[in-house]
Amino acid sequence: MGEYCIFADNHGVLGLPTYLLVTLVVAAAILAVFSFSLVTLWNDTQLYQVSRELDKLVTEAEAMFEYADEGTIVTMNLELPSSLHYVVFGGLPTSIVSEPASLSLNETTSNNYYFVMDNGQFQTFHTHARFADKTISQVALLYQGSYDVRLELVKYGGKTYVTISSP
Repeated sequence: MGEYCIFADNHGVLGLPTYLLVTLVVAAAILAVFSFSLVTLWNDTQLYQVSRELDKLVTEAEAMFEYADEGTIVTMNLELPSSLHYVVFGGLPTSIVSEPASLSLNETTSNNYYFVMDNGQFQTFHTHARFADKTISQVALLYQGSYDVRLELVKYGGKTYVTISSP
């Protein structure tokens, strides 16, 4: 009988490093895709958490804007994650690289808000309610952290605003 050999031509030992190299490349590709997926999942989770918290605030502000009387005050808790860079109520982004240079309220953009994440992602939204800070001269700016936010319905210059402040 013949000699038992896995490789028919007895040159299999020379091909072994090639098989190992291919296996390592495939494993590295799988690990890279898995790592990228984890980072993307983490970013999406943080984005969802910010959106959920801001939706609570905007839903309440829109209800106040449409149905409440002037002087109505609502206090609510917001938990903004540490991956959030900042949120602007009452404006549109001019530069995402840094915080807004001018915080003055612009009547044409007061019914918008946007947020910027630490990783550079940002989202912009439009709403029926007009936003301002408690002085009604600037946009409302919030950062990461836990807040008891005070919303107040105020009339100023013939227009209605929902002011946002942190007591």
